Amino acid sequence: MSEFIITVNNKKRQIKIIDDETCIIDGKKTNFDLSKLSNGTSVLKIDNKVYEVSAQKSEGEIFNLFIDGKLFETISRTALQEKASNLLEKAEALYAHKVIVKAPMPGMILKVKKKSGEQVEKGDSVIILEAMKMENEIKAPSSGTITELKVTEGNAVEKNSFLFSIE
Repeated sequence: MSEFIITVNNKKRQIKIIDDETCIIDGKKTNFDLSKLSNGTSVLKIDNKVYEVSAQKSEGEIFNLFIDGKLFETISRTALQEKASNLLEKAEALYAHKVIVKAPMPGMILKVKKKSGEQVEKGDSVIILEAMKMENEIKAPSSGTITELKVTEGNAVEKNSFLFSIE
């Protein structure tokens, strides 16, 4: 028995292939017949309904599936691949973090070198803060994208004022 998770329009469908004529789609046992017509095109008969089906690999694990001429973007994974993908998504969510940069001292914003939405590398100079007649570079503590920029040139800031965030 082969088990697949097919995602169409962000909706997941579970398909278990029992044998050459029987499958279970989302828990419902169904009879099917699949006949190949030509390269990439087949006729699929499910419960006495007939469909012309062709598939083209798009990118990565995405396939363009044409059923009776209608396009469906799909992702087809084995049950094991789906579990691995879910684990990776959860791990990425755990490690995706937002870094908030605050003013280390009171002062005046002399120059804003980066914009919201801009990519930065760890150590890039983002803001020049003047404090006690000295210019202090406020650098990106991590690589990512500046998601919020709360100051403009000429702003006075207090110690621990929110300057910018990086995700």
